[in-house]
Amino acid sequence: MENKIGKYFKYAIGEIVLVVIGILIALSINNWNEEKKEKKELNQYLSSLKENIKEDIQVLDSLIKRRELIINRSKKEQLNFLNKTFNFDDTRWALSSYVDFYLQPNTSAYDALKNSPYLGKINGTNLNNLIIDYYAKTYQIKEAEKSYNEFLENLEAKQAYDIDRTLVMAYIWMDPEQLKSTKTTQEEIENVFKKMHHSVAFRNIVSQAVNQEKGILVPYKEAKLIGLNIISEIDKIAEAK
Repeated sequence: MENKIGKYFKYAIGEIVLVVIGILIALSINNWNEEKKEKKELNQYLSSLKENIKEDIQVLDSLIKRRELIINRSKKEQLNFLNKTFNFDDTRWALSSYVDFYLQPNTSAYDALKNSPYLGKINGTNLNNLIIDYYAKTYQIKEAEKSYNEFLENLEAKQAYDIDRTLVMAYIWMDPEQLKSTKTTQEEIENVFKKMHHSVAFRNIVSQAVNQEKGILVPYKEAKLIGLNIISEIDKIAEAK
């Protein structure tokens, strides 16, 4: 009788052990599947973020080229101010310093990631730090652009009272042959440009345009570099799956 009870007891213990092992295996498989699912969904968010930043970098490249062109033109006109000379072409090209630009980063993927349960998966990682740095840098750029563009608008408003820009706009936008057919002479046009060249508002606009080199152009390039590093980190994660 005692032998039978011992055998039944051992059998029961064995069954319990098998059940526990089965449960543990099932939980392990379930956890593995859940982890795999979460990793896949996180990679989808990161893939969207990568595409957004690639688009931003294309915009940054375009803005860098445009602002570099404006800065170079403005530097030539600034030299004319310092040398007390007037060059019609330099003044004409320096009018590009009136153009304002804005960086509008695409934050849709980042916003989606922040509102998802997966942001915690990358907390404390190099990728997370880069993402924080990137959007902090784009915010800095937007504030710098806003300050610069408001400065331009205020000076343009001031200049509008001092200089009749009718001939300036006509020279820039009208068909050259049509402009020649009018009673306005080239000398009159150049005199207006010369008056603009000597105006305080124009000189301040041109000088401020030169200052974009450090205030806006450098942050553009910094944001681009951070963006490229983010793309590299996302690629590493995708390759490791």
